[in-house]
Amino acid sequence: MFKTITTAVKAVLFTSLVAVGVNAQTTGTVNLSGTVSKFVEIQSGGAVTLSGNTGGGVTTDGTANSPLAVVVNLGELGPSNTSSFVTASVPLKLRSNAAYNMTLTATVSSTGTTAEEIGAADVGFGLGTVTRSGVGVHTTGTDTNATSGDPTLAANGAVNATSGRFEFTATRSNLGAFTAATTALSGARILNAVPRSNTNGLTVPAIFAVKPQFYEVGTTTVAATFTVTAP
Repeated sequence: MFKTITTAVKAVLFTSLVAVGVNAQTTGTVNLSGTVSKFVEIQSGGAVTLSGNTGGGVTTDGTANSPLAVVVNLGELGPSNTSSFVTASVPLKLRSNAAYNMTLTATVSSTGTTAEEIGAADVGFGLGTVTRSGVGVHTTGTDTNATSGDPTLAANGAVNATSGRFEFTATRSNLGAFTAATTALSGARILNAVPRSNTNGLTVPAIFAVKPQFYEVGTTTVAATFTVTAP
């Protein structure tokens, strides 16, 4: 009987030792790496507002959170339009995870042949109030508006006493200041760490204005290209 018990104990000890050997563990590691690159983008901030126009209209309107590709016909810009200004306000939306710089390059061409045609300096331009709001927006970031704001403000233009022509005279208040890429707005990162599906961002209206005058007869076209980079 003692021999039987001893054999049973040995069997149990052997089984236990085998089990311990089978369940032995070693350590392992996984190393991961990744990169976050600078990111900036410009989109439409919403519908265009057109005022003071006679004829014309918004041909291709802005749609919030869609590519910026607006087309506007300002209508009549001669003396038969008695409005103080024909003004188009185009909402822009900017998004970034780094400091940004937005430039404007503008080309203005008219079919006239004299200095009395509409030129780049006759098209007022400025950025309105910059707004940082919404969930995930870096609301304490600061922005520098390099334009003089709404070009239709009294401080931004006046009639030239010598020529009699109305002129936008304030700093960077007309497209003549943007014939080459020139900074219009710059600032700190716009968004905190939020998913791409978050559609909030920085919004600002780009304001274009023309004072109806006795310009030379003809048609005028304006191409304004905004470019955002992360320096």
